[in-house]
Amino acid sequence: MSVDAAGEEGPSTLSLSSVVKEIQGFKDKFKREDFDSPSPFADLEKAAVLQECRAFSDAKVVTESPRRCSHLITKLLHIVTQGDAMSSSEVTDVFFGVTKLFQSTDASLRRMIYFFIKEVAETCNPDDIIIVTSSLTKDMNSNEDLFRANSIRVLSRMCEEVRCCYVNRFSGLTPRCWVPSSAMSNRP
Repeated sequence: MSVDAAGEEGPSTLSLSSVVKEIQGFKDKFKREDFDSPSPFADLEKAAVLQECRAFSDAKVVTESPRRCSHLITKLLHIVTQGDAMSSSEVTDVFFGVTKLFQSTDASLRRMIYFFIKEVAETCNPDDIIIVTSSLTKDMNSNEDLFRANSIRVLSRMCEEVRCCYVNRFSGLTPRCWVPSSAMSNRP
């Protein structure tokens, strides 16, 4: 809008004050929308989510409903990041349940699996992590670049001094690949 000699705004160009008013209106609108729509995970109960995660044991659910499994992992990650402490038995049960998801070949579910393992491995019992390393080393030697790159990244994050020799043995068997997705994770 433009301002003519009489000080009235016309339809041709925008004035600075009208732009500021419009931006302020958008800011207020979005601020109100934020208060109107709470987080979809706001009312999660840890016990209910842990109960739902028992579906990971069902091979049919894992292979036919990867989105459901990804959504459950997202709920678990939300619980973990919000500071809800899980007992060691709960962590172990969930950790083993997530390892059963390696049956799926869905790429987005696999990404969630790797992310979950990487985030939760620090809180797990070291004896439980050994179970996951076998699945990760299998993926490390996979022909699928996405699986290979992510498994190497997760293994390197989980690796302690004690187990480095074990992991190094398998990483030495991994073919050297310079595909961009796994190049950085596969270098000696």
